[in-house]
Amino acid sequence: MGTPEPQAAGAEQLTQIFDPVTVFRQMGLVTGVGQIPFIGSVHLLAGRTSDTAIAFVALSLENRQLAFQREGDGFAAGYHVEVAFRSGMTLVQQLARDERVVVGAFLETQRSDESVIFQEHLALPVGDYQVAISVRDRNSPNVGRYEAALHVPRLETPAIAAPIAVYRAAPRTDPAAAPDLLVNPRSTVEYGTDTARFYVETYGLPASSSVVMSALDPQHQVVWADTSRLDSAGPVRALQAGLPPASLSLGRYELRVAVAGGGVVATAPFLVAFSGQWVVANFDEMISLLRYFTTPDTLRALASVPPDQRPAAWRKFWHDTDPNPATPENEALEQYFVRLQVANQRFRDEGLAGWLTDRGEVFITLGEPDEIFDRRSEMQGRNRMIVWTYTQLRLTLYFVDDTGFGRFRLDPGSRSEFLQVVNRLRRSS
Repeated sequence: MGTPEPQAAGAEQLTQIFDPVTVFRQMGLVTGVGQIPFIGSVHLLAGRTSDTAIAFVALSLENRQLAFQREGDGFAAGYHVEVAFRSGMTLVQQLARDERVVVGAFLETQRSDESVIFQEHLALPVGDYQVAISVRDRNSPNVGRYEAALHVPRLETPAIAAPIAVYRAAPRTDPAAAPDLLVNPRSTVEYGTDTARFYVETYGLPASSSVVMSALDPQHQVVWADTSRLDSAGPVRALQAGLPPASLSLGRYELRVAVAGGGVVATAPFLVAFSGQWVVANFDEMISLLRYFTTPDTLRALASVPPDQRPAAWRKFWHDTDPNPATPENEALEQYFVRLQVANQRFRDEGLAGWLTDRGEVFITLGEPDEIFDRRSEMQGRNRMIVWTYTQLRLTLYFVDDTGFGRFRLDPGSRSEFLQVVNRLRRSS
């Protein structure tokens, strides 16, 4: 079952997939912990004077993290956000806001993608701070918290602010003006679908300065580059970049902005992921992880696509396997990866990754068995047995430890029956 060609993902990659918060933390993003594990960012732009800056706080939440209640024909949830900047014992800046989320159907309350964005900006003097952020559910005791040190530098001209991942942006020309941005708090775009958009502010660069923007992959190779020339001088000149999906594969990237000829440089990390919940490092790793999801022929065809055509091939694969195109998620893939996570934890007693055991393979493919008969305690050494029964599928599977070392393999007859059922289910889907 599955394809033998791809290398199996190792423990480090699996940890990354099932704990994307760690990846976001390594990127330097805000990672709230608790019952509401929000992701976000704090971006710094030049302020009204040379000794002030604008701190732009953006948070990303999922609907399923909030407690929705019936309201009229729909459902509503509320949450409370507090952000505080302290210098030593002094509270320098603070904001507190109540927000509401209203959806029309119960299914919307269970969304696991980035379905809620909170953002606000405030002025800060140049200096060092401790920033504390909390998000509280208004209908339950659930809360998420984040605390970290923040340095607000003086943006001495000429200067470039760190690029900001955005969904849309209106350029500023005056440092006294409020920024008009819809920030991408996770600095993440979906593979093969989204254009990675960035907003960059420059300060005090001479007219006709050339600004080079480039995207570097995990091997520090330039995969995209563009050069813009400033049409005039001014205290603030903004640039925007859109990286097309075809130029990006899976994994973490760095956007680098520099003045041509050397000098001022600013950078920001961003992530290309195939789902908002699952972080995969590269295309080959993704193919390996999908070994139980579809047929070996389908995976071989996907793996053989030239790199520049992979985003389009992935979009087609996503569409063809999505049982409900009306929702942003691919529910089949979401269920598959949830099972993979459970299998990796439940069956790791055999001395290898739980998802790569025979029991892991069957569980991921068919789900929970209706009955489990475990005869390990009755026997020692070889030929200990575990029996799984799937009543509706009329399937009984025998896992046998024929070596005595605790690795339970499907016996040949069970393997044959299992493959027949899997093929039948795939033909009917």
